[in-house]
Amino acid sequence: MGSKDHTTLVAAVEAADLVDALSNAGPFTVFAPTNEAFAALPAGTVDGLLKPEKKDALSDILQYHVALGVFKPENIRDGQMLGMVNGGKVTFHVKDR
Repeated sequence: MGSKDHTTLVAAVEAADLVDALSNAGPFTVFAPTNEAFAALPAGTVDGLLKPEKKDALSDILQYHVALGVFKPENIRDGQMLGMVNGGKVTFHVKDR
């Protein structure tokens, strides 16, 4: 919550009312987009998602960035699939370690 590189993510977590859920004891891993990543989205995307009527969509997107368990970067393998809290799955592509 105190990272200067994640202020947009913190605002999104607060708008989606997920602060308490992410403050609970895990273990879980948040694949946290930086402010730079949010800035790369098309203009208006973040502002649109922060609107109260988009709370459900925002919550789904944020939960797509959370996995149950502890996953350290050095243990992630290219092609590895992982289930996310929202029920979606991601496939990791590891480059230039």
